[in-house]
Amino acid sequence: MEVKAVSHYNKHFNNSYTFQNVLTVCTCLLVLPVLIGCNRGTSGLAPAAGIVTLNGVPIEGVTVSFAPMPGTPNARSASAVTDHNGRFVASTITHGDGMPPGEYQVFLTKETGTGGDGPAGSNTADDRRIVNHLPTKYNDRDTSGLTVSIPPKGDRNIELNMEGEVDLTPRSPGGPRR
Repeated sequence: MEVKAVSHYNKHFNNSYTFQNVLTVCTCLLVLPVLIGCNRGTSGLAPAAGIVTLNGVPIEGVTVSFAPMPGTPNARSASAVTDHNGRFVASTITHGDGMPPGEYQVFLTKETGTGGDGPAGSNTADDRRIVNHLPTKYNDRDTSGLTVSIPPKGDRNIELNMEGEVDLTPRSPGGPRR
């Protein structure tokens, strides 16, 4: 009788051990592709950083958008936001990871909203206004005239210099930019 109890215990132990093996293998199969995918995503990126100025003055809070020019291999868009010194570090997948080498058109935006805290259709929602803090031509990749070339080793000294006047007249969301 004791032999049967030991045999039953061994059978239960072996099933439990097998379940642990299956659980471990399944966990590895689920986690491994995630780890491989995360490493692969940032390969081929080069560091890219610089400064944005308006009439020679560094500008804080500007969104810098990099749009790959047609024919750029491994083309991916990248973006950044300037700090209080007008400095930025480009990001493609994660903060500050850089961008693929290649040619890019650059456009810059800095907008703030006023009024309109209520739900759509309310009087306060109708009072919403957007203020553009940069010369309008820089808000579009086709009109900004700004381009950058990122070499395989990267570029940490990009200078994006804007010139011109700013029209701070509030406009309706979706309305024409000034």
